[in-house]
Amino acid sequence: MKQNRDKGISGIELVKNREAISRLAQSSDAQQLMQLLQRGGGVQEAAQAAADGDPSELIRRMQQLMNTKEGAQLVERISRQAKESGLTGE
Repeated sequence: MKQNRDKGISGIELVKNREAISRLAQSSDAQQLMQLLQRGGGVQEAAQAAADGDPSELIRRMQQLMNTKEGAQLVERISRQAKESGLTGE
């Protein structure tokens, strides 16, 4: 928690962020995005590799997805929702 205090993030802000992230992750757009990612298979392994420090396969899959109209629209909507929730600094 010391790191969070150093960055000026209070416990209340962390709870709000956690709640906003949870709402965003449960949104229909996020669910659709996960379905698109899972179509090609292997997304669980790519996510685990990213969690272990190697995000390359997950990044490759996201780039492929972003090259589709549907994927790009979903990512844009999720990004907008994240900004509206105060999750990004933009």
